[in-house]
Amino acid sequence: MQQPTKRLGELLVEGGLITPAQLQSAITHQKIARGRLGSNLVALGYISEEVLMDFLSQQTGVPQMDVRNIEVSPQVLKLVPHRLADQFTVLPIATREPKFLVLAMSDPSDLNAIDSTRFASGLHIEPVVASHSALRKAIADLYRRLDAPTGSLTVEVGQGNGTDDALPVTFSFDPLPMPKSAPQPTNLPRDPFFGGASGPTQPINVDPFGLLDSAPPRPAQAPANTELVHSRTLGGNTQRLESYQTRTLVLGLIRLFQRRGIIGPDELQRLLANLIESGELKDNDKLG
Repeated sequence: MQQPTKRLGELLVEGGLITPAQLQSAITHQKIARGRLGSNLVALGYISEEVLMDFLSQQTGVPQMDVRNIEVSPQVLKLVPHRLADQFTVLPIATREPKFLVLAMSDPSDLNAIDSTRFASGLHIEPVVASHSALRKAIADLYRRLDAPTGSLTVEVGQGNGTDDALPVTFSFDPLPMPKSAPQPTNLPRDPFFGGASGPTQPINVDPFGLLDSAPPRPAQAPANTELVHSRTLGGNTQRLESYQTRTLVLGLIRLFQRRGIIGPDELQRLLANLIESGELKDNDKLG
């Protein structure tokens, strides 16, 4: 009868690398933080990555591999999707004949990761043991370059020289389309207020009404009344105004106002009648 396979935690306790209390604490931490048991033991400081890698390599008979600064061809990376590599912390390294894929893993006893990778790539899996932290960094760096669009520049922005906190910023060098300007009309009608001569090249009169002229405005002249006929011109024999009687001057002014349209023919007569009737004026000098 085949004995049940022992789990990683039990093997580490039997090997004296961790205590049962540390194992129970790592299991509790795993329920909260998720991830593999080995990575939780390392995160809690119960065991180092180097010791864990040596133990896994001896227990499984799988060789170790240093994936720091490793270069993988894009064709090999495409055999395992980025999502799958990030989920199980695995990295395809190379292909071997006949139909084998070398796969770096932090826990080569993870059968779920091996089966999922074999199904995605269509190749048999040949696992190797690698550091969990080194794998996380290599997966992020290699797949970021693979997923970067062609013709763009990826710049890492971070503090210090460390790349763990770096943020990828992608700049595109593709030229932007230039906007097309609307054609300028050439045959514009002459503006009745602005511009003297016709044509778009003539200067514009910015003060067509003369509002900004420094010279004082000229007094407006009354339009000539065509009904007023000057039968005589002033000459040496013309009688002076002082010699006319008051009655003659008043009647002359009334006629002048009527011809200029200042007062109507009957307007003055009605006004005088109202003033005399109200007592404001007295008519002492009646005509005979």
